[in-house]
Amino acid sequence: MEDDKLVQQFQKLEEYKEIIEQDIELLKYQDVRYSIFAGENNNRQDYQLRIERVEEHFEVFMTADRAGIMGKYKFDDFLPAYNKFMSILQSIVLSNRRSVKDGEKPEYSSPLWNK
Repeated sequence: MEDDKLVQQFQKLEEYKEIIEQDIELLKYQDVRYSIFAGENNNRQDYQLRIERVEEHFEVFMTADRAGIMGKYKFDDFLPAYNKFMSILQSIVLSNRRSVKDGEKPEYSSPLWNK
């Protein structure tokens, strides 16, 4: 019975991951540094947007330089976590485009905002 619950949770996370990845592809934001349900301490990069399932809630957060954590949002349900993730993703693209336009250095190099 417990194994069935774990399998269902894993399958649900895979569905959620697919939803996010499809939307990122639709927006053509694949070059933004992000991680989806990889495990809170796995595959960290500087200036990376992450969404994780931790215990019974979802967490959305950014890593800073040296992959330290900047701001962490916790949600009980997927939809608010998804909305926060996508909102931050959009902000990352816009703020880096603005930085490049203003002659400032972006967080990292990406074809989404480099000239």
